[in-house]
Amino acid sequence: MKHIIIELENLPKRSITPVSGERLERAVRKYACYLQGTRPVRVLVQEYDARLSSRFCYTPAPEPLEVLLKELRANPRSGVETVSVKDE
Repeated sequence: MKHIIIELENLPKRSITPVSGERLERAVRKYACYLQGTRPVRVLVQEYDARLSSRFCYTPAPEPLEVLLKELRANPRSGVETVSVKDE
């Protein structure tokens, strides 16, 4: 099973578990709305490997990071409702 680990600047890491068969880029794109206002620094793919003493292997994933950054730039305030207030 794969997990996506998103490292954020000055915030705790976030973890996503893609649905079985789901591409990493699609999972990151769906989760982007929850990361508005943050700065993703790195995306890693965590996979279970019984041969390792730590049991997990972490692989950098630059493509999902690019997708995430592009999604955050394209929809800078998606999911956030803004209200304009008129001064009287």
